[in-house]
Amino acid sequence: MSRHRAVRNLDYNEELYDDDDGNVFDEMEDMSEEDRERMQAGIEAVKAALGAGAGINDQEIRESLWYYYFDEAATVAWLK
Repeated sequence: MSRHRAVRNLDYNEELYDDDDGNVFDEMEDMSEEDRERMQAGIEAVKAALGAGAGINDQEIRESLWYYYFDEAATVAWLK
């Protein structure tokens, strides 16, 4: 019966707490200067291709460019 009490008294918030301290991996930190320049140029090109009313932020564009290895056409197709 003591196991039932342990489950009943279980604090779900404490068990599900993600203690990553808010540290999010940022791929920009590990990029070379050349890759950073390619990323920035890619972000500008994708923004121009999507237009101002697309409602897509830089982080979404950055993640897509990273996934598609800086392929701007594939990024635009994915984000449309």
